[in-house]
Amino acid sequence: MDKKVLPPRYYLAHFKEFLSYHQQHAWHLCDDAERNYITQFLALPEHAQCVLVRMYNRKSDFVEQSSLNYEEINDVPLALALLKRKQWVRHIQEHEFADWLASLTKMELVNLCKELALPGIALSAKKPLWLAYCQQTLSFGHVRHCHLFLSYLVHSYNDVLQYLLFLFFGHINSSMTQFSLRDLGVRRTNNSDSAARFDELEHAKSAYFYGCLRRQAKELQEAHQLLALVQLVKEAEIAQGPLALRYRHELDYVLGKKLLMLGDEYQYQALDLLAHSEHPKAVELLIRQRFKLGDKDWVQARLEAIIDDPSCEQVLFFAEDFYALKFAGKRTSVLTDLLRDSEPLSIDEAYTHSVERGVIDLYNQRHVRAIHCENSLWLSLFALCFWSELFESTEGGVCTEFDVFPTSLRDGQFYSLFQANVEAVFSRCDTPSKLIHHITANATRYYNQPNAFIRWHEGLLDPLIILIEHASLDAIFAQLETMAKDFFNAKDGYPDLMVLDGEQLRFEEIKAPGDSLRRNQLIAIRQLQRAGFDVRVQTVQWQVNPEQAYVIVDIETTGGQKNTHRVTEIAAVKVVNGKEVARWHSLINPERHIPRYITELTGIDNAMVAQAPTFAQQAHSLWQFLQGAIFVAHNVNFDYGFLRAEFARTDRTLSLPKLCTVRLARKHLPGHDSYSLGKLCAALDIDLQGHHRAMNDTLATVHLFDLIQQQRQA
Repeated sequence: MDKKVLPPRYYLAHFKEFLSYHQQHAWHLCDDAERNYITQFLALPEHAQCVLVRMYNRKSDFVEQSSLNYEEINDVPLALALLKRKQWVRHIQEHEFADWLASLTKMELVNLCKELALPGIALSAKKPLWLAYCQQTLSFGHVRHCHLFLSYLVHSYNDVLQYLLFLFFGHINSSMTQFSLRDLGVRRTNNSDSAARFDELEHAKSAYFYGCLRRQAKELQEAHQLLALVQLVKEAEIAQGPLALRYRHELDYVLGKKLLMLGDEYQYQALDLLAHSEHPKAVELLIRQRFKLGDKDWVQARLEAIIDDPSCEQVLFFAEDFYALKFAGKRTSVLTDLLRDSEPLSIDEAYTHSVERGVIDLYNQRHVRAIHCENSLWLSLFALCFWSELFESTEGGVCTEFDVFPTSLRDGQFYSLFQANVEAVFSRCDTPSKLIHHITANATRYYNQPNAFIRWHEGLLDPLIILIEHASLDAIFAQLETMAKDFFNAKDGYPDLMVLDGEQLRFEEIKAPGDSLRRNQLIAIRQLQRAGFDVRVQTVQWQVNPEQAYVIVDIETTGGQKNTHRVTEIAAVKVVNGKEVARWHSLINPERHIPRYITELTGIDNAMVAQAPTFAQQAHSLWQFLQGAIFVAHNVNFDYGFLRAEFARTDRTLSLPKLCTVRLARKHLPGHDSYSLGKLCAALDIDLQGHHRAMNDTLATVHLFDLIQQQRQA
C-alpha cells in the first residue's frame, strides 16, 4: 500500500481550520490575548504563517533555524526576520535554559562543549552522562553568545496557544499532531458537529488553570517545589465549573499524596489537602492516614456517613469494606472473600494465555452458552440507548471531531442534563421487543460512525439481544442509570463472560491461578448485583479435563515457508477423554507445482492433487471440525502456522489454544536422544507406517499424545 502523502501547506490549512473553530464556536471563551493572537496571526504573510505552524508541529518548543527548510516556504530567512521583528519568535531566555539543554542531542552537547573549549567527557559516553556534565558545568551566561545557542528559536505565544489547544481538544498537553494523525488515517474521529466546550469564559479559564497545576504537581518531586505549589493553590481563586472543580480535587489528592511520601514533617499539610478533596482516592487515603494516627472515632463516624450517603460507588465500596475490617470484626476483604467462594473449573494449560476462551469451550461442551463481552456489552448498550443525547445534543455533547467522550460524561453532568430523556427511553422501551427495536434502529442508522463506545461489526447486536431477552428490564435499566449518573466509575471493570444456562442468565469474572480482582472489577460486580443480576467470580485451575476435546493435526506441504508454500494434505483426529470421536482428512490442490524432492519425501505428486479440492473449498468444513478444541501437533507451530495462513486467504482468522507434542514429550517423557516423530515412535513402540503422509503421522501422534496425557494426569 502506498504511503499517504500530505499536500503542500497542509499544516497551515489545518491550523486555519483550528483557528476557525475558535472564531465560530469558542470566541466567547477567548479574552483579549487569544483574540488578538488569532487576528494578528491571520494578518501575517502566508510564508510567515507557514514557518510558525511548522514550529507549532514540532515535538520540542525549541527549534533550530536551519531545520525550518521546507519546499512550501519560499524564503525562510525573510519569514523569520519578520517574525522576530513582530516578536512572534525569539531567542531562548534564561528561565528556559535548563529545558533547552535537555532537548539537545548528544552531538549538539559535544559541539557546544567544543565551541566553549571545555574538556567534556569521553566521546563514547551516552547522552545522559553528557547532559549531566553540561548541567553541572554550563550556565545561561556561558552559552548565551554561542553559535549553537543563537541558532535556536522559540515561539512567543506558547501560553495562548496551549489554552486554544485546550479549548479545542479538551485536555492539557494537546498538540497539533492530532490533525496529521487524522488525515493519515491513524486517528479515527467522530462525525459530530462542532460546539463550544464551555458556556462561560470563567469556567474555561478556571479549568485550564487547575489542569495546568495538576499536570505540574504530577511532575514535581522536590519538597520546596511542592510546598511552593501548595501555597499557590491556597492563594488561587475558587475553582469555577464542574471540570475545574474535578481538576482541583485531583490536584489536592496528588499534592497530598506526594507530601505524605516525603515524610512525617509534611503529614499535617498533606492531611489538610486531602480533607479538601472529594477525589475518591483522596477520601480513602485520608481515612487510612487518620486511622494510622489513632483517630478511630473520627474514622468510624466518617465511614458511617459515607455508607449512609456515598458520593460514588468507588467511595462506598472502600467505606463498607474498611468499616467491616476495622469495626465489625471481619478479617478478610470483599475481594478475598469473592475469590475464596468460587469452586474452581479445571481447564488445560493450553489456555494459559486465553483463560476466558478455555471456560467458554468448557461450557460449550456442557451445552451452556457463554459469550466473552467484558466492557463492550454495556458500553455498546449505553451508546445505542442514548445516541442522540451523547452525540447529537447541542448541550453536553462532543465539541470537536477529536472528542473521545461527550463533555457531559467527562464532567459528570450527563444525568442532570438528560434525566428526562433517560427516563423517557426507559418508559418507551417497556418490553424486550421495544428495547431491541430501539437499539437496532440506532445501530442501523449510525453503523460505522466512529465513537469511543462501540467497535462496529456484524455480530454487535447478538449479545445485546440475548441480554435483553433473558434479563430483567428493571435490572438493565438500573445499570444504565448507574452509568448515566457516574459514567467514569461505571464504564469498565465488567465481568468477562455473559453465560446463558438454559434460560438463566448470569455474568462471570474469570480468574486464573495467581490472578486478583482489581478495584474497578469489584465495583462493577457490586453495581450489577445491586441492579439485580446474578454475578459470580469463577476461578480456574490448570488440570487435564476429561471433557476437553483435542484435535491432533498433521499436514503436508509444498515446502517449508507458510507465506510462499501451500498445503497438499490435511489429517485431523478429534479425541475426548483418550478416545477418538471423529476424523477429518483430505488431499488439497495447492494450486501450484509440487517440487520433486517433496514428492520423494511425502509420496504426494502433482497428479494425485490435480482433482483434489482447494483449501478454500474445504475451509468451512475444516473450520467447523476444529472449533471448540485444543490444536495439537508435533512441532505445532509449523502445522498451525500453515493452516492459519491458509485460513487467512479465505478471510478467516484461526485462533485456537495449542499444544506441542515435542515440548510436552521432552517434559513428560524425558531421556530420549531424539524427539523427532519417527525416532520417538520407534523408541516408544508406536506404529508408524508411511511416515510423512498426513493421516499416518496424525494417528501416530494420537498414540504419543495419549502417553503424554497419562503422565500429565498422573
